[in-house]
Amino acid sequence: MSTSIVVPRWERTATEAFQPPVLLAALLIALPGCAPSAASLWWGISAALIVCGVPLAMVLILVRRGVLTDHHVSVKEHRRPVMAGVLVLVLSYLTAAILLRGPIEIVALLVATFLAGLVIAVVSPWWKISGHGMMMGGTIVALTTSWGVVGLLFVPVGLVVCWSRIRLQDHTGHQVISGFIYGLAFLGSIYAWIVT
Repeated sequence: MSTSIVVPRWERTATEAFQPPVLLAALLIALPGCAPSAASLWWGISAALIVCGVPLAMVLILVRRGVLTDHHVSVKEHRRPVMAGVLVLVLSYLTAAILLRGPIEIVALLVATFLAGLVIAVVSPWWKISGHGMMMGGTIVALTTSWGVVGLLFVPVGLVVCWSRIRLQDHTGHQVISGFIYGLAFLGSIYAWIVT
């Protein structure tokens, strides 16, 4: 008798739709939109393309060539070099945003992402803390800081995405919970401190 493998559809959809580069790109475009202008839209789109689009494209190329196993960089040993490359792009764009007086939301988000990413890059080779969890926690704080109580509407989304990572067995519960709390306490707090 053969057994069929059940494909966890909603879990995969949640984890793909809200993966860190996609969510960060959306935040970079949406957060400066509190005071929408052509300049803020340009800053948001360019930041999303350079900081999120370029690294994601490079990761996909490396996956296709067999250098990486998947676009979530699930193998712990592969995470540090990928994160180092992303952090270089974040720091480069952040420097330009500061020098050219870009929107404070973009500067705050990139500072928070850079500092939070440094810690994740150091920890990842030994313990695979959840980047999805970190982004969920940080996003909740960033949205409520910039949009008030409306930002709390993201809480159920964040919890579903965190649960999806556990259901897919991409992380343990401890790794996801730690990432989520880290995102709330560190990434989110840095963003809130700079913006306010």
